[in-house]
Amino acid sequence: MAKKYVLQGLLDLAGNFVVEQKGQWQHAEWEELLKKAGDLGVPINDETKRNLGNILESCKHFYACGEAAAPARKTAAKPKAKPKAK
Repeated sequence: MAKKYVLQGLLDLAGNFVVEQKGQWQHAEWEELLKKAGDLGVPINDETKRNLGNILESCKHFYACGEAAAPARKTAAKPKAKPKAK
């Protein structure tokens, strides 16, 4: 199914970018992301750059949350054996 809104494509692009870059990127990667955003139909201007940067920083925050050690899952407790009657 094709994306209905540019927003959906942009959010996919931003989320995938942060994951692929493991939450860290350089200016060259930023410039490439701007080009891809432009290819989606996003006008590249100062306001767009600022807002896309904010989206990336938010994605980076949530990426880091997912990278933190997840709480250990409790395993199902085995039922205790009943003592044998004498």
